Amino acid sequence: MQDLEVAIKRVMADVLDLDPQAIRDETSVDNTARWDSANHIQLVLALEQEFSISFDVTEMESMQSCLDIVQTRHAKL
Repeated sequence: MQDLEVAIKRVMADVLDLDPQAIRDETSVDNTARWDSANHIQLVLALEQEFSISFDVTEMESMQSCLDIVQTRHAKL
């Protein structure tokens, strides 16, 4: 799970222009200025490419924080 979290944080950092070390479980749409609707789509696409998976609409809508993303990705293992 640790490697999964590191990979997710790296993708989030790239898309949202953040320091990976600053990303926490609670990093979310509500407290991250650059995490707007356009960047959310870019983030989902980057995660799909990174992990060679696809998310359905419900999963995309549920990924509102780093922890949500980790849990959603983990459920696909």
